[in-house]
Amino acid sequence: MAEEQVAQPEEEIAESEEEALKLPFPNARVVAIIKENLKNEHQVKRDVKVAANKLLGEILADIAQSMDKEEYFTLSIEHFNKAARKYREIALNQKRIRKIQKVLEKQRAELDEIVAEIELEVPSEPQSSPQ
Repeated sequence: MAEEQVAQPEEEIAESEEEALKLPFPNARVVAIIKENLKNEHQVKRDVKVAANKLLGEILADIAQSMDKEEYFTLSIEHFNKAARKYREIALNQKRIRKIQKVLEKQRAELDEIVAEIELEVPSEPQSSPQ
């Protein structure tokens, strides 16, 4: 039996593994998208490929469930865009958070400077020496 498995082409083994895992998308396409977006050469482990595939399936299921709440029989691109908005706005929200962090860091530096100036202006109380 082991000899029969070795004789199978790798593609057939990969396809049967995908079927066994019940992945939502062809794994080869998911891997291709990952590799297209990597700037550096990387070896991507199998568990990463499977996890990415499952995550994409979960995201699409969430979008579909959101669209299902629409009262219309025919779903249009507007309905899809509305349901997918939260995923598309993630990068925008990250930029907003970074901007707020920078503003807060600047304000903290200004406050530290003011506190330092106040400490310099306020004379320290002389310590009474024991007699």
